Amino acid sequence: MTFYVQKDLALGPIRFGVSTRKRADAIDDDIALSTGPNGEFVHRSADGFFFGETARSEEPTLPVAPSITQTPFWSSLIPDGTRRGYVFLGLMAFGLLLVLLGFAVLVRKGPQGWVEVILGIICIAIPIVMTAQKRRQIHAEEERKRVAHEAQEKRNQELLTWYTKALNHLHTDRGDAALIALRGERKTLDLAYEIWAPAARRVILQIGLEELSNRGVSETKAIAELLYNAGDAAGLMPEDLALAERDLYATIVWHLLADDRLGDVQEAEARKLREGLGIGDDDVPIESHAIEQFRSLRSIAGGLPRAECPIPLAFQEYCIHQAPLDTGMLFITNRRLIISEKKRTEITMPKVFEIVVEVDASRIAIKSDKKKPRRLRLGNPIFTAGLIDFAANLDERPKGFA
Repeated sequence: MTFYVQKDLALGPIRFGVSTRKRADAIDDDIALSTGPNGEFVHRSADGFFFGETARSEEPTLPVAPSITQTPFWSSLIPDGTRRGYVFLGLMAFGLLLVLLGFAVLVRKGPQGWVEVILGIICIAIPIVMTAQKRRQIHAEEERKRVAHEAQEKRNQELLTWYTKALNHLHTDRGDAALIALRGERKTLDLAYEIWAPAARRVILQIGLEELSNRGVSETKAIAELLYNAGDAAGLMPEDLALAERDLYATIVWHLLADDRLGDVQEAEARKLREGLGIGDDDVPIESHAIEQFRSLRSIAGGLPRAECPIPLAFQEYCIHQAPLDTGMLFITNRRLIISEKKRTEITMPKVFEIVVEVDASRIAIKSDKKKPRRLRLGNPIFTAGLIDFAANLDERPKGFA
């Protein structure tokens, strides 16, 4: 069975294989991080495998104003909740009824049915013609506004371009001159915060990763001061600067977990990094919980636990763990998985092919001989998936048959 953990990070999603976790005393004492200066994963352990995707980085752009030309004509005929819209709909329905009635009269009585047909076509045509006129008026008004604001939009695009250049320059030059230039460009930028803030937050994160790789965790306080100055010059709000710092910490922690190198020494370094950045333990609950779960997995490397489960067990079958789900209960034995919900499901261990922990959703996806993977939401997905992995790899045959 294959056991993966996947997590979305600021610089792209990661997915790494989890084999049997090393014991805490088997992890090296090297304080070097498993993250490079560009936020890339650096594989220092001899075991395991890792997949990472780089998030698409786009320069900030001005939003495109919606236009009536982007709306299909037929959708303009759908009632918009106003009295006018429902009158038009009723008129078209009445016109269609007249047309059908007229054709019926034509078949039964002759040419006098054309009166109803013509009246029906007129009733149907009136809303269509009036809607077309309304769309032309809206389009003309949009064109007038576009021409009136074209010069302003051109100026805003130029200011955004210069701000982006100053922001990217800060990535290579952290000097006072670069900070002053960026602050000046920010003051002239008269655009919504949501347009340029994501790019600024990403650059702050990249600066932090590069500085941390070059200077080490021991210089975290100096790095935090640099990030504060850079974020202030870029115009970031305090909460967005704090988010960039949490993204920095999360990247470091998850790369160490993927490399199976978060032992006592590295955990102390991660704690020093978190405290230097002013991040509380409660500010990064996902990472704190993940560290605890991986620590728990290491503690059972010597043997699986036993639990009391209120389910009937077969001969030589024993219960390993029970975990509450948002829809019921999951029981893990040495032979099968029992998912107790409104409908009970059992999966024997030999039929479990792959298990994926979707960390951000706090759930596990179990792939078996069924067509679709079974997704279960629970409180300790990493620890539970680790127990399933241990159970699936048990070899309880007598030694003579091994």
